[in-house]
Amino acid sequence: MAQSTVTGRGSSPPVMLLLLALSLVSTACSAAGAGRPTPTPTLTVPSDPAPGDLTLVTPTPEPSPTPVPPATPTATPEPTPTPIPTPTPQPTPVPDNVFLEPMSHEFQTWNNCAAVSAAMVLSYFGIQRTQAQLGPLLRPNSGDKHVEPHQLVGLLEQFGLRARVLEGGSIERIEELVAAGFPVITPQWLDHKPDAIGHYRVVRGFDRRQGVVFVNDSMIGAGVAMPYAEFEELWRAFAFRYIPVYRPEDEPRVLAILGEDADPRRNVERANQLMRELVAQHPDDAYLWFSLGTTEYLLGNIDAALAAYERAAAIGLPPKMLWYQFWPVSAYVDAGQYQRALELAAAQIASAGVFGEMHYERGRAFEALGQTNAAIAEYRRALDDDANLQVARDALARLGVQP
Repeated sequence: MAQSTVTGRGSSPPVMLLLLALSLVSTACSAAGAGRPTPTPTLTVPSDPAPGDLTLVTPTPEPSPTPVPPATPTATPEPTPTPIPTPTPQPTPVPDNVFLEPMSHEFQTWNNCAAVSAAMVLSYFGIQRTQAQLGPLLRPNSGDKHVEPHQLVGLLEQFGLRARVLEGGSIERIEELVAAGFPVITPQWLDHKPDAIGHYRVVRGFDRRQGVVFVNDSMIGAGVAMPYAEFEELWRAFAFRYIPVYRPEDEPRVLAILGEDADPRRNVERANQLMRELVAQHPDDAYLWFSLGTTEYLLGNIDAALAAYERAAAIGLPPKMLWYQFWPVSAYVDAGQYQRALELAAAQIASAGVFGEMHYERGRAFEALGQTNAAIAEYRRALDDDANLQVARDALARLGVQP
């Protein structure tokens, strides 16, 4: 499989993805006993770090303003005051070293990196949960191999937090978010093995002088240092997607960091431009072609998305690539290439075993072909594999049948 290394992207503009059309799955179930987080997390800033030597710095909370009682109204009308625009929060300067505290760590059980990543992020905001509690909410069927980014967002929102799914990230963007006190979840490959496995990591710090980010990794450990180049190498197959997590009241600060990328359409356009530039520089990199296809699909450019995917497949993709990003099958259905979609989905089901999204896509293809009974059977199989898959439930309701 021909792959080239992508490093040194430097100040390439990061791009946000808020469009969640990458997959057709439901958000995660509500977590019992969830409430708005109250403890204030600590921001740790390493100072002149020797390896393993971090100085913890707790931000001093700003004093609450003293409430000013309203003036007693009088019978004499007063002139209408000129509104004073609320200043836009400005991103704070990024220090050389940051490490977010506190954050728990747990080694994952089978296919549970998403649940552990959610638990680790929740702990930073003072909410203690385990993968045993969160896993069934994300994957009702334990055989399910993957959790979509928007499912993670849905779960975190049940605990009173906010999160955004973005594309086209960069080391610099992650550092800005982490420096502002926001942990970032990233989907990546677990390692460099040819039989690649998708994996979620939580970025909780960085050291610019060492050229590393610090991650909590459910397979490796807590506060693991990853060199920038390795981090990007394992990230590029996922279009440099990233998920910052924050409290609702901190959204203005997050938007200030995102800048132009706060607009959903614009951020996908910028991600698309980034991927076009990267494939021009690395024309034999299958992962970059796949990621270009991801952004084309999100923009609704189905033919261009499939052309990029087929280029990536011709160069060579890992066998499990579509376990974690299955938009090509959706795109074949959208393009009316139903037989191709049926065959590709069947191959993924045979490989993964449990794959509700692929059964759903087969249902869409059969329905478009007028084979209603076959479509109903696939939609029901989709719900057998993933009871949270609302689109399959909606499809059955539209056809007037019970799940």
